[in-house]
Amino acid sequence: MTLPLSRIDYATVGVTSRRTTKIFPATEHRHTQKFAVADHDGILYVYGMKKGELQLSFKSLPGPKINKLVLGGSGYDKIYIAQGNTVKGYTKKGKLFLEFDTNLIDPISALYVLGPNLAACARDLYHRYHDCKDADSYLAGETLYDVVLLPAEGSIIFAILACGDCAIRVLHGTKTPAILRLPNIPTVLSIYREGNVESKERVLVGTMDGKVGLLILQGNKTLRITWLLNMNGSEITSLDTYELQDGLDILIGRQDGTVEVYTFPEEDTLASLRYRYNASESISSVTGGIIGAAGYPEVLVTTYSGRIFGLTTKPPGLLEADQNDGLTKLKLEIQQLQEKLNEEKEAAIFSTDPLAPLILSVNYRMVLSREDVSYSLSIELDTPIDNILIQSDTPIELLDVENNSAVISLSMCNPREGNFVLATYRCQVNTNHLEMRLRTIEGQPGTLQIYVTSQVQPKCCRKISIPISALSLHVRQHEMEDTKSYNEGPFNELKLIGNFTVAEMHAWLSFVLPDVPERPHLEEGEATLVYISAFIGTLLKCKYKKGSAIFFGENISSIIILRDILTREATKRKIKLDVYCDVTESSISRVLELILPQLNAAYDLVTNVKILNILEELELKENLKENLCTEYQELIQKETEIRFRLAKDNEILERLHAVITDLYVDWERAKRSHRISSKDAADKLSAALKSRELVQLLQVFTDTNNTVPAPSSIPSMI
Repeated sequence: MTLPLSRIDYATVGVTSRRTTKIFPATEHRHTQKFAVADHDGILYVYGMKKGELQLSFKSLPGPKINKLVLGGSGYDKIYIAQGNTVKGYTKKGKLFLEFDTNLIDPISALYVLGPNLAACARDLYHRYHDCKDADSYLAGETLYDVVLLPAEGSIIFAILACGDCAIRVLHGTKTPAILRLPNIPTVLSIYREGNVESKERVLVGTMDGKVGLLILQGNKTLRITWLLNMNGSEITSLDTYELQDGLDILIGRQDGTVEVYTFPEEDTLASLRYRYNASESISSVTGGIIGAAGYPEVLVTTYSGRIFGLTTKPPGLLEADQNDGLTKLKLEIQQLQEKLNEEKEAAIFSTDPLAPLILSVNYRMVLSREDVSYSLSIELDTPIDNILIQSDTPIELLDVENNSAVISLSMCNPREGNFVLATYRCQVNTNHLEMRLRTIEGQPGTLQIYVTSQVQPKCCRKISIPISALSLHVRQHEMEDTKSYNEGPFNELKLIGNFTVAEMHAWLSFVLPDVPERPHLEEGEATLVYISAFIGTLLKCKYKKGSAIFFGENISSIIILRDILTREATKRKIKLDVYCDVTESSISRVLELILPQLNAAYDLVTNVKILNILEELELKENLKENLCTEYQELIQKETEIRFRLAKDNEILERLHAVITDLYVDWERAKRSHRISSKDAADKLSAALKSRELVQLLQVFTDTNNTVPAPSSIPSMI
């Protein structure tokens, strides 16, 4: 990291949505620039530097929450904001020149303006207007995260959509869109720019798993990935390109509060990290410009709670000199703030309801990590968090997080009363953002209740309810993502026939599977969904149409879970179903073949940790070469890595055993119509699990007497 940047705090506004801060183009080269920011209070601010101080040029009246802010016009000097389903336009001086009702049902979630063209997205619907008149629209059926418009020859406009099915769609009028699949869900699109010049064919994209890539619109009007930076991190919330110092840089803002600056990769050079800073709360916007001092580029950052600050290239020594010169101004500002505080106190005395609690603005995300098959839950408030209470009516495992400084307290629970987990996180002072990790158990759906309490007086609390799907560890696959694996098998088959519609079956599946699209994608009246287990890698295919639904699953447990929940939902609605279930014996072998490599690796890992613990007790580390064999010496050298791997999932062995046990229980239900308890199944599988031999495990499943001889010799732990 070779870029020295210093933080300068500018202002504080209300809670902000993503990418609601924009910098106006400079009127003169390397002169200070004005910027606009909008918040959830419905207020639009325009700031600019004057006589070395940040001045508020314009401030609108409060109104509905502002979701998006973009710049438009010939010189990008006009401001467009989205409030609900209405778009308003302001000049830089604050004059309202446009108020346009888009007639969209849902609030606008993405907005872009290019000349007379205005693109707006609401949930899964894209709509483009030309001079405030309908031009074209597209129903994606997937959540639309962002949109940009690119000009082409003549009056042709191409719309680039970031969709929730891990795809970028290129639209041209009402024609069928071109689709580009990405490894993860794209959350941010940003036009590549050098200075004030925006590209007509290059677009930066940021994904939910923290990667950044560059897309190029080709001559045949399709997108191509030029490069994709394989970086690890939290979700990308904002992107920009700007030349801070010695070449073009990529500015990145993330959900976990990290601001990063990378060099822009060229043909002969790779991207390298130049700067990293953590703001301790999620980043709403990052953009490059010259704000505080002429001639010194900086990164303008806006956080979720509304803090606006710059990371400037101005040397710290000059900053200190400026601060000393402005000591008198600082004293004057303190006096003005004191007067304002006194006015607020006097106004509070005459308030009609002084104990009325604040309405807390909570921002939360719960995303499945395929790496360790756990959910990452991030919660943040616009005010400091006092504590977070978590209650679950289904079994979940709360995991440790490195950067989580909160103190956790677990309470005794009675599962018979529908209360499996009750935990309290007590946060440190001035904590606005908290990261947690948890792991669910498939086959046990429920609801996760989260109560967030702030430190602001009077104390108030906000409740969040997050549903946990029955197949919560399954990840949706998309066409062309891994077509080879779609033909794996063998599959167990579940067929449902009844008087239900496609919409009803689609709604029922949303209770079972995560990430079900907003609307079913129909081809010749039939919808198709494909999922893969993030834990063991088994496939699940769903095909359904009016009156009929067929499910193919490599894992019989997934089929049984689907059958139980779908029939229950149909019974609630008094819909008669004919259920046909075809079980394939060879599917058991397929599932065990996928599990056994993980089982052996987990067994070896646990064994190595036990060996290290014994060696530590015997205190033989001082004379390794004299007292230990080569194998144990190598083990001690890798001790840190081994313990770290086990710490990430210290119950991996028990979880794999539980999967095989559930597989046997469901196999008995499906094949022999015989219910067996998990305890009895574990006892019958005990010897085979210790042997970790495929033949012995299969013998337990296929033996009608449910007996298996104990292995002649079980390897010792050491």
